[in-house]
Amino acid sequence: MLNPSSGAVGFGRALLWAVVVLALALTGHFEAGGHLPPLEVVALLGALLLVVTMVAVRRRIRWPGGLALAGLGQYALHHVFSFLGGACAPSALPDAGAHAHLAGSLGGTFVHGTCVGTGSAVMGPGMLAWHALATVVSVGLLVGVERGVWLLASWLVRPLVVAPLWLPVVRRVPVLVALDAPRAAVDVHVAPERGPPSSALVMRLAA
Repeated sequence: MLNPSSGAVGFGRALLWAVVVLALALTGHFEAGGHLPPLEVVALLGALLLVVTMVAVRRRIRWPGGLALAGLGQYALHHVFSFLGGACAPSALPDAGAHAHLAGSLGGTFVHGTCVGTGSAVMGPGMLAWHALATVVSVGLLVGVERGVWLLASWLVRPLVVAPLWLPVVRRVPVLVALDAPRAAVDVHVAPERGPPSSALVMRLAA
Protein backbone atom coordinates (compact mmCIF):
# COMPACT_ATOMS: atom_id res chain seq x y z
CA MET A 1 0.00 0.00 0.00
CA LEU A 2 1.27 3.46 -0.90
CA ASN A 3 2.08 5.43 2.26
CA PRO A 4 3.41 8.95 1.56
CA SER A 5 4.45 9.47 5.20
CA SER A 6 7.00 6.67 5.45
CA GLY A 7 8.85 4.06 3.47
CA ALA A 8 10.32 4.70 0.07
CA VAL A 9 7.73 7.35 -0.80
CA GLY A 10 8.39 9.29 2.40
CA PHE A 11 12.14 9.12 1.85
CA GLY A 12 11.71 10.29 -1.73
CA ARG A 13 9.62 13.26 -0.62
CA ALA A 14 12.19 14.19 2.04
CA LEU A 15 15.06 13.87 -0.42
CA LEU A 16 13.26 16.01 -2.98
CA TRP A 17 12.59 18.75 -0.41
CA ALA A 18 16.22 18.71 0.76
CA VAL A 19 17.69 18.80 -2.76
CA VAL A 20 15.40 21.56 -4.06
CA VAL A 21 15.77 23.80 -1.01
CA LEU A 22 19.55 23.38 -0.94
CA ALA A 23 19.97 23.88 -4.69
CA LEU A 24 17.87 27.04 -4.77
CA ALA A 25 19.61 28.35 -1.66
CA LEU A 26 22.99 27.89 -3.35
CA THR A 27 21.71 29.55 -6.53
CA GLY A 28 20.16 32.52 -4.74
CA HIS A 29 23.18 33.03 -2.50
CA PHE A 30 25.59 32.96 -5.42
CA GLU A 31 23.46 35.22 -7.64
CA ALA A 32 23.26 37.78 -4.83
CA GLY A 33 27.06 38.00 -4.72
CA GLY A 34 27.79 35.59 -1.88
CA HIS A 35 30.57 33.03 -1.79
CA LEU A 36 29.93 29.32 -1.65
CA PRO A 37 31.57 26.80 0.69
CA PRO A 38 33.46 23.74 -0.56
CA LEU A 39 31.57 20.84 -2.05
CA GLU A 40 32.13 18.57 0.94
CA VAL A 41 30.51 21.19 3.18
CA VAL A 42 27.57 21.41 0.79
CA ALA A 43 27.18 17.62 0.96
CA LEU A 44 27.21 17.74 4.75
CA LEU A 45 24.59 20.47 4.78
CA GLY A 46 22.45 18.40 2.43
CA ALA A 47 22.62 15.43 4.81
CA LEU A 48 21.61 17.59 7.77
CA LEU A 49 18.77 19.11 5.78
CA LEU A 50 17.60 15.61 4.80
CA VAL A 51 17.29 14.68 8.47
CA VAL A 52 15.06 17.71 9.05
CA THR A 53 12.87 16.98 6.04
CA MET A 54 12.48 13.33 7.08
CA VAL A 55 10.73 14.58 10.21
CA ALA A 56 8.69 17.18 8.31
CA VAL A 57 7.25 14.81 5.68
CA ARG A 58 5.45 12.66 8.23
CA ARG A 59 2.46 14.79 7.29
CA ARG A 60 1.41 16.41 4.06
CA ILE A 61 3.20 19.75 3.66
CA ARG A 62 0.99 22.60 2.48
CA TRP A 63 1.73 26.24 1.73
CA PRO A 64 2.00 27.56 5.33
CA GLY A 65 4.17 24.68 6.51
CA GLY A 66 6.19 24.70 3.31
CA LEU A 67 6.92 28.41 3.57
CA ALA A 68 8.02 27.99 7.18
CA LEU A 69 10.24 25.02 6.36
CA ALA A 70 11.81 26.52 3.26
CA GLY A 71 12.14 29.99 4.82
CA LEU A 72 13.96 28.71 7.88
CA GLY A 73 16.13 26.57 5.64
CA GLN A 74 17.08 29.51 3.44
CA TYR A 75 17.87 31.68 6.45
CA ALA A 76 20.04 29.04 8.12
CA LEU A 77 21.81 28.12 4.89
CA HIS A 78 22.60 31.78 4.18
CA HIS A 79 24.36 32.15 7.51
CA VAL A 80 26.23 28.89 7.04
CA PHE A 81 27.28 29.89 3.53
CA SER A 82 28.42 33.31 4.75
CA PHE A 83 30.39 31.84 7.65
CA LEU A 84 32.04 28.99 5.76
CA GLY A 85 32.36 30.61 2.35
CA GLY A 86 34.38 33.60 3.48
CA ALA A 87 35.65 36.33 1.16
CA CYS A 88 39.21 35.12 0.63
CA ALA A 89 40.97 34.68 -2.64
CA PRO A 90 41.26 31.08 -3.83
CA SER A 91 44.29 28.99 -2.98
CA ALA A 92 47.52 29.81 -4.79
CA LEU A 93 48.00 27.90 -8.02
CA PRO A 94 51.19 25.90 -8.62
CA ASP A 95 52.54 28.41 -11.11
CA ALA A 96 51.62 31.63 -9.32
CA GLY A 97 53.64 33.82 -11.67
CA ALA A 98 51.91 32.64 -14.82
CA HIS A 99 48.45 32.54 -13.30
CA ALA A 100 48.47 35.54 -10.99
CA HIS A 101 45.99 37.40 -13.18
CA LEU A 102 43.73 34.33 -13.22
CA ALA A 103 43.72 34.18 -9.42
CA GLY A 104 42.82 37.84 -9.27
CA SER A 105 39.98 37.40 -11.72
CA LEU A 106 38.53 34.49 -9.70
CA GLY A 107 38.48 36.43 -6.47
CA GLY A 108 34.80 37.34 -6.87
CA THR A 109 33.48 33.88 -7.80
CA PHE A 110 33.65 30.48 -6.11
CA VAL A 111 35.93 30.43 -3.12
CA HIS A 112 37.53 27.15 -2.09
CA GLY A 113 40.32 28.57 0.04
CA THR A 114 41.06 27.98 3.68
CA CYS A 115 39.73 31.27 5.08
CA VAL A 116 36.71 30.87 7.34
CA GLY A 117 34.42 33.41 8.89
CA THR A 118 35.59 36.46 7.00
CA GLY A 119 32.36 37.03 5.09
CA SER A 120 29.51 39.16 6.37
CA ALA A 121 26.39 37.29 7.46
CA VAL A 122 24.17 40.36 7.18
CA MET A 123 21.42 39.90 4.57
CA GLY A 124 21.29 42.93 2.32
CA PRO A 125 18.26 43.78 0.17
CA GLY A 126 19.60 41.86 -2.82
CA MET A 127 20.48 38.80 -0.78
CA LEU A 128 17.12 38.89 0.98
CA ALA A 129 15.28 39.18 -2.32
CA TRP A 130 17.12 36.22 -3.85
CA HIS A 131 16.54 33.98 -0.84
CA ALA A 132 12.88 35.01 -0.69
CA LEU A 133 12.50 34.17 -4.38
CA ALA A 134 14.19 30.83 -3.81
CA THR A 135 11.79 30.13 -0.95
CA VAL A 136 8.66 30.87 -2.97
CA VAL A 137 9.84 28.94 -6.03
CA SER A 138 10.82 25.89 -4.00
CA VAL A 139 7.53 25.82 -2.09
CA GLY A 140 5.52 26.34 -5.28
CA LEU A 141 7.18 23.38 -6.95
CA LEU A 142 7.18 21.06 -3.98
CA VAL A 143 3.64 21.74 -2.77
CA GLY A 144 2.41 20.80 -6.23
CA VAL A 145 4.32 17.54 -6.01
CA GLU A 146 2.91 16.96 -2.53
CA ARG A 147 -0.64 17.42 -3.79
CA GLY A 148 -0.08 14.93 -6.59
CA VAL A 149 1.49 12.31 -4.32
CA TRP A 150 -1.30 12.48 -1.74
CA LEU A 151 -4.03 12.41 -4.38
CA LEU A 152 -2.44 9.34 -5.93
CA ALA A 153 -2.19 7.68 -2.54
CA SER A 154 -5.84 8.41 -1.73
CA TRP A 155 -6.90 7.05 -5.13
CA LEU A 156 -4.94 3.81 -4.67
CA VAL A 157 -6.17 3.03 -1.16
CA ARG A 158 -9.84 3.81 -1.65
CA PRO A 159 -12.18 0.78 -1.64
CA LEU A 160 -12.75 -0.74 -5.03
CA VAL A 161 -16.40 -0.47 -6.04
CA VAL A 162 -17.33 -2.25 -9.25
CA ALA A 163 -20.60 -1.16 -10.78
CA PRO A 164 -22.37 -3.85 -12.85
CA LEU A 165 -22.37 -3.19 -16.55
CA TRP A 166 -25.92 -4.57 -16.92
CA LEU A 167 -28.87 -5.09 -14.67
CA PRO A 168 -31.06 -8.21 -14.84
CA VAL A 169 -34.49 -7.71 -16.36
CA VAL A 170 -37.21 -8.42 -13.86
CA ARG A 171 -40.47 -9.55 -15.43
CA ARG A 172 -43.67 -9.11 -13.55
CA VAL A 173 -45.84 -12.20 -13.84
CA PRO A 174 -49.48 -11.70 -12.89
CA VAL A 175 -50.70 -14.09 -10.23
CA LEU A 176 -54.30 -15.17 -10.39
CA VAL A 177 -55.98 -14.94 -7.04
CA ALA A 178 -59.37 -16.51 -6.51
CA LEU A 179 -61.80 -13.93 -5.24
CA ASP A 180 -64.39 -14.96 -2.76
CA ALA A 181 -67.87 -14.49 -4.09
CA PRO A 182 -69.93 -12.13 -1.99
CA ARG A 183 -72.30 -13.98 0.20
CA ALA A 184 -75.95 -13.27 -0.27
CA ALA A 185 -77.38 -11.27 2.55
CA VAL A 186 -80.35 -12.92 4.18
CA ASP A 187 -82.90 -10.64 5.67
CA VAL A 188 -84.21 -12.48 8.69
CA HIS A 189 -87.04 -10.01 9.12
CA VAL A 190 -88.77 -11.05 5.90
CA ALA A 191 -90.46 -14.41 5.61
CA PRO A 192 -89.17 -16.56 2.79
CA GLU A 193 -91.48 -17.44 -0.05
CA ARG A 194 -90.93 -21.21 0.31
CA GLY A 195 -89.89 -23.53 3.06
CA PRO A 196 -90.26 -23.38 6.78
CA PRO A 197 -89.79 -20.18 8.72
CA SER A 198 -86.15 -19.40 9.55
CA SER A 199 -86.78 -18.12 13.03
CA ALA A 200 -89.35 -17.54 15.66
CA LEU A 201 -89.41 -13.85 14.83
CA VAL A 202 -90.48 -14.59 11.30
CA MET A 203 -93.21 -16.87 12.58
CA ARG A 204 -94.52 -14.06 14.70
CA LEU A 205 -94.49 -11.70 11.80
CA ALA A 206 -96.25 -14.18 9.65
CA ALA A 207 -98.94 -14.66 12.26
